[in-house]
Amino acid sequence: MTELKVLKRDLKESNEMLRSKGLVPAVMYGPEFESTPIMVDDIEFRKVYRQTGKSSIINTVGEIKGEMVIVQDVSVHVVSGELLHIDFKVTEKGKKTEVTIPFKLIGESPAVKNNLGILNFSNDEVVIEAIPSLIPSHIDVDISTLVALGDGIKLSDITFPKGVDILEEVDLTIVSITAIREEEEEVVESEEFSEPELVNQKGKEESEAPEEK
Repeated sequence: MTELKVLKRDLKESNEMLRSKGLVPAVMYGPEFESTPIMVDDIEFRKVYRQTGKSSIINTVGEIKGEMVIVQDVSVHVVSGELLHIDFKVTEKGKKTEVTIPFKLIGESPAVKNNLGILNFSNDEVVIEAIPSLIPSHIDVDISTLVALGDGIKLSDITFPKGVDILEEVDLTIVSITAIREEEEEVVESEEFSEPELVNQKGKEESEAPEEK
């Protein structure tokens, strides 16, 4: 299991001061865990988050050890990319917890290969509920079944691991083949970013995430 060193945070020390030291203010909370202000190393967290994203369990070490947490929310400065605040949800061993996991497309679509249409990946994640040990890092979606224009894959078409409950509408379309439009021929390259998408980016110059839940 992936580990992350957690340090207790003194609220008398400003968030700006913590960040100047390479630390990120954060909070841990859960159904049976009292909301606790903490801090984590910026570089170490980014390395861990590349592996876990928002779905995999992280084991805490350091001043608060032995807890299993999931990254619930990350606030990032929209311009600088600086980490502003992180929320960690503490899970309970043997009890189901709600978490968002990503879909991973596998295979090749004959419809795309034969230029019959383009791939529309409209929903790239799903909300599930499972005990921590059964939470998958991702769910594979095989697009080799998409052979014609209009073909699609819904949530109900996907087989989930045993013990995983889906908390979304089963008729939700995950990926589909749509028509090629001339104005879409010019492809806009997506922004490169080394980590998984960091959610809740802030547009204000010095916006902070809520300190505690």
